[in-house]
Amino acid sequence: MSSVCIRRAWLVMGTRSLELEDLEAGYACTELNLGYPEVREVTNNRPDADGTDDRTALMGSRAVSVNVQTVAGGSLKPDEIATLFAPYMVPAARPELHYVLDRAGEPERMAVLRAAEYAWPVTGSRTREIHLSWIAPDPIMRDPSTRTSSSHSGSTTIPGRTYNFRPSRIYPPGGGAATTGTIESPGDVPVRPLFRIFGPITDPRLELQVMDPTEPLADYEIAFVPGTIIDPGHWIDIDADRKLVLRDGDPLDSAMAEVDWQTSTWPAIPPSPAVTYFNLYGDSTSGVSQVEAIWTDGYLS
Repeated sequence: MSSVCIRRAWLVMGTRSLELEDLEAGYACTELNLGYPEVREVTNNRPDADGTDDRTALMGSRAVSVNVQTVAGGSLKPDEIATLFAPYMVPAARPELHYVLDRAGEPERMAVLRAAEYAWPVTGSRTREIHLSWIAPDPIMRDPSTRTSSSHSGSTTIPGRTYNFRPSRIYPPGGGAATTGTIESPGDVPVRPLFRIFGPITDPRLELQVMDPTEPLADYEIAFVPGTIIDPGHWIDIDADRKLVLRDGDPLDSAMAEVDWQTSTWPAIPPSPAVTYFNLYGDSTSGVSQVEAIWTDGYLS
């Protein structure tokens, strides 16, 4: 595959992958427009004064478009090139757009898309101008790499595993002493991690402290009602993005009722220069009792 410069973009769907520019095949990407998210305005006119009260804070979806031009000398015919993009333009499909732009570090970003327009007018035998457009329901461009950080609660029992159980996933390593986890995101927008609390632990409580030099100190807490138990080899997922609490990640096994909502708040972790520290507390713990924060950094460009 060929590319004229450091800029590169490609589509991924399952095992399929397609470059948006391939001069050897006979096409070039003349425009990649990443758009800007729709701003979800929340305003009302002031009843007894000029101006408006503006509480706008959230974004909607964003439109993404690509223009492709066939070029002479390629290995494929113009209509064959247009056909290459068809699987990614089915409305039920959810392809991923990956791209690298000309900037320091050559960071990769990605977005999940839904097809909106697929046009390639037949204007002759030599060339085709192919227009592709999608809607990105999530307006945030994501780093495709998942980041993690963990905090051990510290053992109140014999260190290490004290049970004969082999879970179906990779279990994090254990440790006897309590540790503090750290979340730092170089992105443009706050992150809402998934917090995975591993047992054994009774009455778990997650505390977060946001240290931001530009803002006042902020604290978050997610506590569970007394008597909540996470057995050895099991866990509870706290998904701050989708606002779900599930046992063992099972969508049919909700643990929302076990959260103490009088003291708990869904955390939104600000990006750098803020640094967020988090700790897990609870009783009847072992060396593997811990919370793991899982997130992806988000960007506007």
